[in-house]
Amino acid sequence: MGSETRMDWNKLLDTTRYGYTSESKDIRSPFQRDVDRILFSDHFRRLARKTQVHPLNENDHIHSRLTHSLEVASVGKTLGELAGAFLEERGELPGRLEPRDVGEAVQAACLAHDIGNPPFGHSGEEAIKDWFKARKADFGNLPEECLSDFTRFDGNAMAVRVLLSTGFHQTGMSPTHAVLGALLKYPWSSLAAEKDKFSYFQTEAEAMGTVAAALGLIPLGNRWSRPPLAYLTEAADDICYRIIDIEDATELGILDEWFMFKRFAEHLGLEAGPGERYAWVRESHFRQRNSLLRAKLISAATNEAAAIFQAHYDDIMTGAFDKNSSLMEESKNGICRHIHDVYDNISGKIFFSRRKAILELGARNALGRLLDQAMVDVGGFCDPKLSPANKKIKTILGDEIVDAIPKDDERCQYRIMMAIVDYVSGMTDHYATELCRQLLGMGY
Repeated sequence: MGSETRMDWNKLLDTTRYGYTSESKDIRSPFQRDVDRILFSDHFRRLARKTQVHPLNENDHIHSRLTHSLEVASVGKTLGELAGAFLEERGELPGRLEPRDVGEAVQAACLAHDIGNPPFGHSGEEAIKDWFKARKADFGNLPEECLSDFTRFDGNAMAVRVLLSTGFHQTGMSPTHAVLGALLKYPWSSLAAEKDKFSYFQTEAEAMGTVAAALGLIPLGNRWSRPPLAYLTEAADDICYRIIDIEDATELGILDEWFMFKRFAEHLGLEAGPGERYAWVRESHFRQRNSLLRAKLISAATNEAAAIFQAHYDDIMTGAFDKNSSLMEESKNGICRHIHDVYDNISGKIFFSRRKAILELGARNALGRLLDQAMVDVGGFCDPKLSPANKKIKTILGDEIVDAIPKDDERCQYRIMMAIVDYVSGMTDHYATELCRQLLGMGY
């Protein structure tokens, strides 16, 4: 692979919709329509009651998946527009598009980047994976590439599944190929994943082949090159979650209220003396102080990430950057590196607070209980006559979901299992908790 193998923006910014061919005379751009489809979806709405870091928190200042996704989308739009302006200067932006179109494509992907995450945040992902790992022998009849979808379950792949309309309720959004590309942080299957991070399940493998060909991604053995816009989606997420996790930890008292000022004020030029522009910062309430620091950090990190993208542009376009770090991690001495290092030093304190640990153990038990009940006789769904238990599970999943899977399909059991995981991962924290209570016979 060398400079002769290079991705092309005419393909990478393809406005064709997956599985949908009719033209629209809508005044909105194709990418703005993607933004709206995601924003108004029930999947996106449920993010309001899904954990970002701190489960079932009643503090209204703490982020949910919804607020996090909106903030990532804001940063992503700016990164996309900066990249679009860069492409325009180089003469590589397709003539029909403007820099704002690139911004909207990244914005849409950012809105969708967590749309497939299960309840209880990353602890929910771990709970689902661990449940299947502990029962691998029970599902030994599944092909390895199918079983690994469950033992390495990843919300990134579920996000792609939701958008492509092959998941629960089968009412996807027919996104443009460009937006799907911007979402493909890990364009390989679960079996090819090195760290349980991948962008599609076997149910979407054929679709991914179609999308990769449309985008002109470079084949790299059992995977494809990462689409350039996916680096921007990732950078927007990296910037936001690190800064916001620190701010939330301050709000909860996990970190001292002066933490952000002590770690970042000097780097941002805010350690002002009496009479200077930012002298008021020291005397302000910690929320007001942190709000200014957050805004300055996000602005500086966004500009640096855009500059790093430009600096490594040729390697990104040929796939040579794929095995390197993310844009944020590529920072040497800039604000992105400082944010990264500060976060790494205190992430253990954030993620292992006593309250969080207790609630995450409860989340593991709740999701485990739900899977225990739903998967009790999952192979029986492929028999002509359902067991009494499976009839009840079918009622919960919906007749249309189960009946749409042919019983003579060689992957019938796998598809039923995926439908159950669709259902569980689509739950909010509160719904999963309440349903678990009901299954334990603790009332309705």
